[in-house]
This record gives sequence, structure tokens and C-alpha cells, in this order.
Amino acid sequence: MTIVSEAPLEPFGVVVTFAPGTSFASVDAAWLTARAEEARVVVLRGLDPPDRLAFCLGARRLGPLLAWPFGAVNELKVVDDTPNYLYTDRAVPLHWDGAFVGTPPRFLVFRCLEAPPPGAGGETTFVDTTRVWARATPETQRRWRFWRFRYTTEARAHYGGTFEAQLVDHHPRTGQVVLRFAEPVDDKNPVRVDAIGLTPAEAAAATAELEAALHDPAVSLALAWREGDLVVADNLVLLHGRRPFVGSRSRHLWRVNVLLPERERFAWFWDSLRIRRPEFLVAEVPLALVPALLLAPSGALWTWQWAEVLALLVLLFHFGDMINCLADRALDLPYKTRTAEAVFGLGEQVVRAQLAVTAAVAVGLAADLSVRSGPTWVLPATLVGLLLGAAYSVAPLRLKARGLLQLPTLWALIFVGPMVLAASPFTEVPPAWFLAFVAVYGVMQQGTVLVNTAEDLREDRAAGLRTSAVALGPRGSLRVAVVAIGLGGGALALFFGRHVPLVGLLPLLGGVGWAVVALGRALRSSAEPEEVARRVARWMPAWIAATAWGTLLAAAWGRYQGVAWGP
Repeated sequence: MTIVSEAPLEPFGVVVTFAPGTSFASVDAAWLTARAEEARVVVLRGLDPPDRLAFCLGARRLGPLLAWPFGAVNELKVVDDTPNYLYTDRAVPLHWDGAFVGTPPRFLVFRCLEAPPPGAGGETTFVDTTRVWARATPETQRRWRFWRFRYTTEARAHYGGTFEAQLVDHHPRTGQVVLRFAEPVDDKNPVRVDAIGLTPAEAAAATAELEAALHDPAVSLALAWREGDLVVADNLVLLHGRRPFVGSRSRHLWRVNVLLPERERFAWFWDSLRIRRPEFLVAEVPLALVPALLLAPSGALWTWQWAEVLALLVLLFHFGDMINCLADRALDLPYKTRTAEAVFGLGEQVVRAQLAVTAAVAVGLAADLSVRSGPTWVLPATLVGLLLGAAYSVAPLRLKARGLLQLPTLWALIFVGPMVLAASPFTEVPPAWFLAFVAVYGVMQQGTVLVNTAEDLREDRAAGLRTSAVALGPRGSLRVAVVAIGLGGGALALFFGRHVPLVGLLPLLGGVGWAVVALGRALRSSAEPEEVARRVARWMPAWIAATAWGTLLAAAWGRYQGVAWGP
């Protein structure tokens, strides 16, 4: 990196200007960390503007990123009809980030995409609480040490709840005394602040005393933004807020929260669980149960062989999910921050070791099934599944980036293959009618998965990944999805309708109808297509669960009635 100049800010902070062509990724992370801890606020100017992924990767070199429900990047801009004051053009009182989630970040990293014009307001205010403490008299310091506050707000955005905090705290790295105080909010999503153990009069006096100390010009920096600014601020030392601004569309910032590198004691366990994507189990369980309900002879539903097959299916799903998390760890950082951070936290070598163990156990189980109980094709099918799972995510094939080829690959990998394998304890060769059933079930569910793929279209395109959604475009993806869900779900309803009454089909029909109607409305929307796809994709987990469990309930109804499936 080449620094052109450094200029101090008053009363603290520094502006560092870089030579043209310098990227955020090329700024030395150790230098930036030390500079931020020393100056409290570091403004980086002259850098090439990073896109969302490059911004997250650059910030991540300072430490792990805090994952919010929306991912790593908080879009700080005015949002129409927002329930939270952060997304208005009004003032934001002083606070510190991470208070309501119990994990205060080490650094705040901002990128300014659009700045208010000079004189229009919108400055971010920073207060150096170490300076506030140093300026307080010994008597004031003694009094402050006993003050404790309770903060309460409704969860209308990405935070909320109730917590308590001492006013006087210590920096986890340096041991310096820092102050933790958030001013009350009387706006959208109000924040109530109660002084514990003080009378109402004493509490009012305490709040007034703190606000006077925190707003002293000698301890406060008002940073006026310029488009292109990247800013790193020490959240463990500072409080920050915002001045109101004129022009509701004139201020747009990105912000990520960088945590301390220390990991919790059992983080390895939770990260190992997270990369196995347990949230997918709700759609994976029916893949194992439906074949058993359709094919198992009477009295032969629960067998040791079937238990082995269930364990094998779990291992195969885990293998595919883990290798995908490993391969996409960087790409997932902005939006799927929790899974990306799980990989970064464990380390590549640990994830690779877990993949090797998972594959070895899966092959061992498959070999035992093929040799002892049959059918013999279970072992080669397992080997093909492992190879296909790896080829989907990693080079040289990376089938997920092969355009429309991604569709049949996923159809075979996560629907058809597992359901055929789940049938192996009950039939040597799956009958044709069952294979047709599995095929149309896979078509229905692949339609919902395509909606999920369309959600990541912008990021995939920026990363050079030609997924099926990139090939089809946002509207094309939604059109194919609605046709696949409608045709696949309709075919399943016809299959079950011969033996199952309408009441037994209602969950399946309801799930299919919900998805089809919602996608139809999305296609008629006049909003920007990529934003429509992202918005409608939030329902994908509910759709795939509803259609999967609707299918399972229909199969269970038929089995309870003693239906003999097939021609």
C-alpha cells in the first residue's frame, strides 16, 4: 500500500489518503488494527471502491464478522415506512453496537456510497469514552462506578430485548476504563433507559450529568462523510450516533461489525454443527420417510437395515453441505455470514478432516449394507453420490456454476438419489412407478430451490458464477420455478388422489398453492426483478417444508388406510 498523506482530526481520529489504484484488500491489516486502536477513528480515502464481497473480505482481515439476520452488511439508508429510527433521516442518539446481542464488536467498518452535501447534516458522531473518564473528577469517577442501567426496546429490526450494563467497564485488550451508556430513544422503536437503584430524581440527574459529559466538544468527533470514504472505528472505546440530515435519499452507508478474534469455549462444536446445515433437516426427513411409507411391507417399516440407510443419508447430506460451505466460504460472507464464519473459525484443515471422516464412515456403512443385506448397488451409489456432491461445489467441474446444468444436478443429488437410496431396504430394484414418483417430487422441490438460487443472483453474477438463476435471469428463474412447483405438485396430487381423500391432500395442495400464487404475484410486480426475487425467496424454506411434509402426510394417510401403491 502507498500512503500519500495523513492528517489528524480534532479532537481525535486521522484521515489517511492512499495513492490511486489502492484496494481495500491491499491495506495492511496489522497496521490498520493498530492505527484504529491508537486514533480511535481512521478514515481511509482514495481507495478503489470495493463491492459488497470485497468490502466484507477486507473487513474480515481485522477479525470475524458479526452475523445479523440479514448477513454481515447493514445498509444504513432511509427506508420508507421503516419501523426503526436507524433507517430514517432523523438523529440517532449515542450508543454502542452489539449491546442487545451481548457481543460488542471490536471495530465498526463503514463504506460511504452516498454522502449528504456540505451543510446538509448526517455526520456520524463519535465519543471517546476514555477521554470522558480522564476528564471526570475523582468524586465523579467514584460515583459513576456504582451506576448501572437497564435498556429495553422492542425487537422491530435486527436487535431488541432487555439487558443491563455497568456504566464503567474495561477494555478487554488494554484494560483501560471505558464507559458503556446508550441515550434513551423517543422515536420509532423507542429505547427505554432505567437507572437501577436510583430514585426517579436521581436517575434524571444521572442521565443529564452523563449527557453533558458525553457531548463535551473536547471528547466528541463529528465526522462529515465523503463519498468513497472507508472508516474503521473502535467500538470498544467509542460511543457513536448520528446527526439528522436533509434529503432523505442523500446518505447511504454500509457497515459491518468486526469481533474480537477470541472464540468461545465450545465454538468448534457449534461451528461444526452449523456447516452441516441442520436447518435443512426439515426438508430432508421426508426424503427418507416417504419411500419407506410407500414401499415397506406391512410390519417391516422399522428395521436395522433402514436405520443404517438413514444414517448413511445423513452423512451424505452432511458431506455435500460441508464441502459447499468450504468452497463458498468467501462468497457466502456478505449474506450467509454464520456459515462462512463457521468455516473461517474452524479453519480449512479442520473442515477437510471432517469431510474425510464423514466420507469414510459413509463408505463403510454403504459397504456393510451392500455385503450383508443388499442391495449390492448401495456402495457404488454412495460413491457416485460423494463424487457428485464434491463435483457440484469444487473445481474442476463445479457443476453449480454450469448454468442450466445445475438444475438436473441438484435434482439428482438432493432429491432423486436420496429417495432411491432410502428405498433400498425394501426393494432390490425400485419399481418404475416409484421412480416416476421420485422424479416428479424432485421437479416440485427443485422449483423451490431455484427460487433460493435466484436470491443469490446478484452475488453469483458478481463472483463470476453462472448458476441456473444467472442463466435464466430473475424473472426467468421465477417462471421456471412456478411451472416446476405447479406441475410437480399437481402430478403428486393426482398420484395420491386415487387413494387419499381430499382432506389428506390439503397440506400438500396448500403448500403448492401458496408457492404458486406468491410466485405469480411476484412475476406481476413492477419492482426491480432482482429485488423481487430476493424478497420472495424469504418464503422458500416455508414452501419446501410445507410441500415436503404435505407429501409425507399424504403417504402416511395412505399407509394407515392399507393402500397398495403402484399400478
